[in-house]
Amino acid sequence: MLPLIFLTAFFMSGLAYAISLCLPNEAIYETIMNLIVLSLFFTSTALSPMDSISGGLKIAVMINPFTHIINSLRSLLLVTSIDWQNLLLVTVVFICLCSISFVLAFRRLRKETVN
Repeated sequence: MLPLIFLTAFFMSGLAYAISLCLPNEAIYETIMNLIVLSLFFTSTALSPMDSISGGLKIAVMINPFTHIINSLRSLLLVTSIDWQNLLLVTVVFICLCSISFVLAFRRLRKETVN
């Protein structure tokens, strides 16, 4: 569970840092981050199970990577058998997302410090 939580935090912190370096002030940053975080939260399975969601919202929920992290954490906590294939897939996807967010933040930081 801890590696999944770490990957989630690393991805969000890299994304937040990259966004903060692109915006001119803190008020706009807070607004944008609230939009992103709340959108990701409400289009995940954090509040309701996948079975009760239908239509276009189900597509948005399936695209959301946090849905898969939440489902993996739930399965680790509640299910006696572990779906290693799904767990490995989610881990690989989040390693890729972490790498992308880190590169974006690093490039943006380099751009800010050079100028």
